[in-house]
Amino acid sequence: MVGPVLLLNGVLTVAVVFGLLGPAHEDGALAGLGLAAALGCVSAALCLRGRVAGLWGALLYYGLQVLSYYPHDGGRAFCVKAGTSIGVVLQLHGATLVLNLIAATLLAATALVLLRRRPAAAGGAA
Repeated sequence: MVGPVLLLNGVLTVAVVFGLLGPAHEDGALAGLGLAAALGCVSAALCLRGRVAGLWGALLYYGLQVLSYYPHDGGRAFCVKAGTSIGVVLQLHGATLVLNLIAATLLAATALVLLRRRPAAAGGAA
């Protein structure tokens, strides 16, 4: 079940890269977002083929989206936005921090699938 959800998120991220969803991005942010979109799509393909590497890629893909950081002084921000996001916004003294609840939930679900799959793989190797 991880593969189809990851594929949908990867495709939504591709749509964000091409400007079909959300506002236009700066060139530097666009490169990172394009790499994240590629990671999501490749990980989804691996998950759909039953490869454990796809789950590890999904952990990385969702991990990049969990937190976004926007400094108030206009300094370097960190954010990887996919097509869907429900967030909790924390106003700090010098920055705004956004916790993406959808990414955090999907990260936890993927970790759970990976943990349940590991004992079966270790038991079969013995």
